[in-house]
Amino acid sequence: MTTEILLTFAVLALAIFLFVSDKLRTDLVAVLIMVILPWTGVITANEAFAGFASNAVISVIGVMLIGYGVERSGIMTVVAAFITKRVGVKEKNVMATTSTTVGLISAFMQNIGAAALFLPALKRISKNANIPASKL
Repeated sequence: MTTEILLTFAVLALAIFLFVSDKLRTDLVAVLIMVILPWTGVITANEAFAGFASNAVISVIGVMLIGYGVERSGIMTVVAAFITKRVGVKEKNVMATTSTTVGLISAFMQNIGAAALFLPALKRISKNANIPASKL
């Protein structure tokens, strides 16, 4: 194997470790990897920034920013408290209510935007109801 391939796998392993261990925030890990790959010579600087030309990358960045903004505003805390108060903490009831709510929201906006809006509420609901967020 060439050194570039080994270096790429090492950086990939580092990224996976940092994402899974949650030692650093997700956005910091992404920027760190984007800096490490050209720094080590695996890719050029132009190739590192070429990802920003993709709609998918910009959408994910937008979802993260919207989710953070909504979380900081506190609006979804109120929504989460309302849902938890109305349906209780039973997993089936919470799932049905959150699915219906997000479905109604996504009828008026793009699905990715609805997901971004509701992610902070789901995290709070899962905490209040002791249901793993991955299930919701």
